[in-house]
Amino acid sequence: MPYVLDFGEYFRFDELTAHLQGLAAAYPGLATLESLGKSWQGRDIWCMTLTNPRTGPHDTKPAFYIDAHIHAEEVTTSHTALYTIWYLLTQYGSDAECTWLLDNLSFYIIPRLNPDGAEISLTTGHHWCGNGRYLPGEEQTKGLCQQDINGDGLIVQMRIQDPAGEWKISPEDPRLMIQRKPGEVGAGPYYRLYREGVIKGDWDGVTIEIERPRDGNLNRNFPAGWWSEQRQYGAGDLPLSEPEALACAQFILSHPNIAGMQCYHTHGGLHLRPSLIAPDSTLPRADLALIKRIGAIGTELTGYPTISVYEEFTTDPDNPRTGSLMQWSYDELGIITFSTELWNPELAAGIAEPAKYQIRARSTEDEIKLLQYNDEHLGSAGFVNWQPFDHPQLGPVEIGGWTHMYTFRNPPPASMATTERARRFLPDTIHANCLFTLRHAACSPLVQIDSVKAEPLGANLYKVTAVIGNHGFLPTNMTTRALKFGTAGSVKSSVELTTDQELLMGEQTQDLGHLAGRDERVATWSPWMPDWHQTKAKAEWLVRGQPGTALTVNVGAQRAGSKTATITLPA
Repeated sequence: MPYVLDFGEYFRFDELTAHLQGLAAAYPGLATLESLGKSWQGRDIWCMTLTNPRTGPHDTKPAFYIDAHIHAEEVTTSHTALYTIWYLLTQYGSDAECTWLLDNLSFYIIPRLNPDGAEISLTTGHHWCGNGRYLPGEEQTKGLCQQDINGDGLIVQMRIQDPAGEWKISPEDPRLMIQRKPGEVGAGPYYRLYREGVIKGDWDGVTIEIERPRDGNLNRNFPAGWWSEQRQYGAGDLPLSEPEALACAQFILSHPNIAGMQCYHTHGGLHLRPSLIAPDSTLPRADLALIKRIGAIGTELTGYPTISVYEEFTTDPDNPRTGSLMQWSYDELGIITFSTELWNPELAAGIAEPAKYQIRARSTEDEIKLLQYNDEHLGSAGFVNWQPFDHPQLGPVEIGGWTHMYTFRNPPPASMATTERARRFLPDTIHANCLFTLRHAACSPLVQIDSVKAEPLGANLYKVTAVIGNHGFLPTNMTTRALKFGTAGSVKSSVELTTDQELLMGEQTQDLGHLAGRDERVATWSPWMPDWHQTKAKAEWLVRGQPGTALTVNVGAQRAGSKTATITLPA
């Protein structure tokens, strides 16, 4: 019987661990679970390796890497990674694509890279990004600090009447706050909006300081382009100073067979692609075309647009996001990587042109649609109606607003949804994105020994010829960036001789360079097309040996796998 999993509700760490262990136990011929290390609070960072060992060990195949839940609140991501594990295992043998993938590739899947931060987000009302190095209440020491001051288990907003305030109550819906227009004056009332919390440290009764929390952002802690905390929020003390980021980086470096990567985030409904720090005009043209071509598959399967982080997702190009995993994996390792922002509540609310996360504010019309979505599909649970509260420092305030965690940050769990359509938001999100990941994995380079023959020349001499082919979509070097930095080893072929055989001509191990993939042969051959590259190469040896003895040919490429073929020297 297949392992049964209900993906309608989000899992805490112990539940996630039990499911991973259960899957590994249920499918011992395909799945291996290991801990990459411990988090700050001592939780395991689990990694599941998936492959069919009967077709070769995992490290002899091109591999696809998936990580999720690097940011604490992004619980949909570990659901998507876990679903991918479950889908591959339960569909193996019945689904042709899943069967082919596990027979020919390996998968390394880390469902929860940040287990401490995830537990904080799943059990408290804190808006959280970090990894638990600082616990809620410790992340800020002065200024207005988030806190559930009315004890309802949520941290929302506070509105305070102020004649100089920037906000007013919408005449279309009293729950909605809208900004005053330029030059707008009048009786008001007008308000200031703050996150629910208390003021720490010395306070003069007037000025509210802003201190960035020290909660740590693991996706700013990687070595590529790392900036210190003074320039890049959440960067940590040093590159890879956080145990979770270090465990991730060590794993990637110790698995040079990784040929593609997917990093899961929320929210926005976007597939983000390189570069994070530079415009498209600076990328190798072949890489950009390749990334866009694979990204188009993601758009087709999920409906999410594929966009450049730097050109379309960065609010201030003078201050790009640095130190991220995707910057390191592509810019330095040359691995094609997508960072998907799962879930877009604006799409769910029927907004025709949903705002790109962090790029522009929503219009009043869009906010109204979101409130209607909340009322219809969430039973109004996504918005807390404004209630008066006597703040210990600020005096009379009102507390209310969007709940954030299961409205904007993640799809609602089944227990929160009040319509059948809303109950489909989470399973539909994780399924569609799983399919894109599998299709991206299927693009991997894949070396094969197409033929081996031993031609007898007389006097126990044999001309041994091996034809090596790349059967994958990607070239064996994967990208121009990898070729430039030498991070994807070339194709090498070698011959193994027995003690009664002798190599007379040809290097025992031959470097065949790189082989093109299908992507580099998108047009019919022409002498005017120098970019029409070869997908095959030939290795030759002159061998002396006794007829009837066996001879073995090996071929391998760092990110394209390895194969072995044995032939018998003919009489």
